[in-house]
Amino acid sequence: MGVVNRTDEARQLAEDLLADIEMQRLKASEIALKASRLARLVNHEELMEFLRLERDGYSGAGAAANMWIGRAGRWADADDGKFYPMPLAKVEGMLDASREALQTLRGGGNYSGESVVIAAREHDQKVGAHARAIATFSGITGQVVATVYTAVVEIYHELLFSELQATLFGDTQSRVDGALAEASGSALEKIERVSDRLRDADPESVSQALTTCRRLIDSCAEHLFAARPEKYDIGDGVQLAVGSPNVLNRLQAHAHSTGAPKSRRDRLRRTLSDLYERCSAGTHAEVGVAEARFIFLQTYVALGELLTLGEP
Repeated sequence: MGVVNRTDEARQLAEDLLADIEMQRLKASEIALKASRLARLVNHEELMEFLRLERDGYSGAGAAANMWIGRAGRWADADDGKFYPMPLAKVEGMLDASREALQTLRGGGNYSGESVVIAAREHDQKVGAHARAIATFSGITGQVVATVYTAVVEIYHELLFSELQATLFGDTQSRVDGALAEASGSALEKIERVSDRLRDADPESVSQALTTCRRLIDSCAEHLFAARPEKYDIGDGVQLAVGSPNVLNRLQAHAHSTGAPKSRRDRLRRTLSDLYERCSAGTHAEVGVAEARFIFLQTYVALGELLTLGEP
């Protein structure tokens, strides 16, 4: 439950943060602080590193920070390695100070006497200096916000996809588990045994898990299409033997009987044939635990699809 709440919190925070940036409701330093919480919630290490540098400054950060210096628009002279290292909050403070000073200078001055030319030139130099400072510091804050925005958009879309994925998997699992329970009273117990054995991760447990997967396929075939002596006609002059040993043929016959399209039936036939063969090989040859886990998951999904064929 805690994981779900953390994910929901992160998604809502990302959505709020995007709105804050798009509607310009927060200063750059405030955006950086809010984004830091999001980065921690989703454990986004790169964003956390970037925001730490922006909060604390880049002094002594080393060459590893050069990428972020560039992304934040902080290079003063990249060829000479000169950049603006101060924290983002200080950049904002200097930006505000330059704006206030420029606003004051725009009022001009009352110059008279011999110093009028010198005073006017100094005034223009101050205006130019503050204008350049504003351009530099506003560029840095803008680049920081843009970098954060790009990362938050990516995080938001990943969270939305995860939510959709969890919903789809949850719905599918409910349907498949229900179908498996109906197919065989012990089917779900078989799945639990497979899970326990794959957690052990020793070769004998893996072999037993694969044997259980094969038996699960056998059990579903028995439930879906009972063995019969006569062959089953699937059209195009093809007749399948559907006796007791013909497990895969009986599953193929069931798929045909539900009216499933040929392309779908062929895909399921190839998938189950490969899985059945691999499960059988696993009892005689070494199969790694990682592969065994994927075999189990693919068996579960393929049987679930077969069991739910013909449903609305």
